[in-house]
Amino acid sequence: MREPRFYETPDCATVGGDFWFPENEAGSFSTSDIRTAKSICRSCVHQSECAEWGIAKENYGIWGGLTQLDRKILRRQMRTNNQEEKSA
Repeated sequence: MREPRFYETPDCATVGGDFWFPENEAGSFSTSDIRTAKSICRSCVHQSECAEWGIAKENYGIWGGLTQLDRKILRRQMRTNNQEEKSA
């Protein structure tokens, strides 16, 4: 699994901004920043690879169009599926 910093011309690299890490100091999230980040991710050729990285390695920020909560839900589903496969 390649680290995102090694991707060739990812869309996020051409755009600055704090919307990749939309949590503010009060602990709430900017929905407009999340929408902006997800929109950029949807058009990126590295979206799937970046999402995989985020699921496996990242706790904060938006990776491959997935928020912290999105990744948490996916991780939980993956663990459940793995446990079901082992018990079958």
